[in-house]
Amino acid sequence: MLRTALAFLIGAAFLLPAAEPHRDAKAEEIAHSVMNAMGGEKAWYGAHFVRFDFIVDTGAKVVESRSHLWDKMTGRYRLDDKTKDGKPRVVLFNINDHKGDAYVDGKKLDGPAGAKAVKDAYEAFINDMYWLAMPWKWLDQGVNLQYVGPKTMGTDKGDVVRLTFGHVGLTPGDRYDAFVSAQSHLMTHWDYKLQSGDKGSWDWEYGDNNGLKLAKNHTSAKMSINMGDVRVLDKVDDAFLTDPKKALAELK
Repeated sequence: MLRTALAFLIGAAFLLPAAEPHRDAKAEEIAHSVMNAMGGEKAWYGAHFVRFDFIVDTGAKVVESRSHLWDKMTGRYRLDDKTKDGKPRVVLFNINDHKGDAYVDGKKLDGPAGAKAVKDAYEAFINDMYWLAMPWKWLDQGVNLQYVGPKTMGTDKGDVVRLTFGHVGLTPGDRYDAFVSAQSHLMTHWDYKLQSGDKGSWDWEYGDNNGLKLAKNHTSAKMSINMGDVRVLDKVDDAFLTDPKKALAELK
């Protein structure tokens, strides 16, 4: 799961042939209730552009910060971040064929350096989008759902659904126990056990975006992951997906 000490890679990309998912009826019922509470599957799958950030803050400093724009209808993608030495980097690619170009300080990266930057950007999409929209992905190909049982967290009563992965994703050995509030029907907490052996938990908060609920912040005992400027858009200037001289900070 960990691409760096604080870059969280979660199973979501279909890199291996997916086994037929195992889902019990109660868990699948809860999955649909979550999606309905988040605005409905029709609205999510019909959304055109998604803009968001991925900001990891340990409390002492920000250790990861990158900005995303996804054209869900075509697969075109833009990632803005910085290199280790602080230079602005832009990667323009397509998530469907993983092809694209990377630019540092406005100059195109060629050869292995360019290919690696595109690969890293795709992995960042997989990771960061999962933190933004994980409940929307419960019914993705290869995701197993098991109803664990009722649970009370503080004053909130709800249910726990376990997610495992059937030979899909960057880390298919990960396991998540998701708490769904009976009041809001939203997933507000998860406990995780990764294939690396790491364990932990996160609390989730949501924001409303053009009729859809997406994550806005996550907190754990050690850090937060904030999704920054989250927007679901009907139209975007095409230059943001084609011109490395543009910056997502300019997208209004």
